[in-house]
Amino acid sequence: MEYRKIVLWDTTIGSHIWKMNRPDSDIDRFVVFAYPTKIFLMGYNPKMSFFKQENSVDIHMHEIGAVINQLIKGNINFVLGTLSDIVNQTSEYHRKIAEIIRENPSKSVYHSIRGLAVHNYKKYIETGRDASERRCDKILRVLQFGIILLREGRYEFKPYSGGTPEEVRKKIEELDIAYKESELPEKFPEEKLRNTLYEIRYAFLEKI
Repeated sequence: MEYRKIVLWDTTIGSHIWKMNRPDSDIDRFVVFAYPTKIFLMGYNPKMSFFKQENSVDIHMHEIGAVINQLIKGNINFVLGTLSDIVNQTSEYHRKIAEIIRENPSKSVYHSIRGLAVHNYKKYIETGRDASERRCDKILRVLQFGIILLREGRYEFKPYSGGTPEEVRKKIEELDIAYKESELPEKFPEEKLRNTLYEIRYAFLEKI
């Protein structure tokens, strides 16, 4: 069954937010939507995430309930999709959630960033499948993002160039140290995020 989706925000992620896109780079979009609240009250269990491709555009779609849960867990992909400065569509709820994340940086992203870096290192570099500078740079830009966040409490989409497998290994170790020394709180403010979700559910109670 197809349910109505109310788009709350649409941002561009991937290489474009790091200013590392090339003329042939695909466009990755992060779209957050809300279902009308009645769907949940009526006992339906709709699909919460979708992926589709339109020409050279990859679209990752997530329902706001799933987004809030992933932000509380510190999922880096959801943090990037919320804070991306390339905004195609926004709303008061997007701005409120982004403000909560931006003004309350936390250490929770460490586990997601490290897991993503180690996974890609093993999948591409350790196996010899792709140890190119471009591949290393993709891993290093996110590690760099995490290190700056943990040490300075700020979010910076900074490009990376000239990466090597050795640098990736060193940056993973640097990330570990930054996490141990970081004075940031362990989590984003869960109550504020869940209260915003409640506001959305209440506002969309009558929409169907």
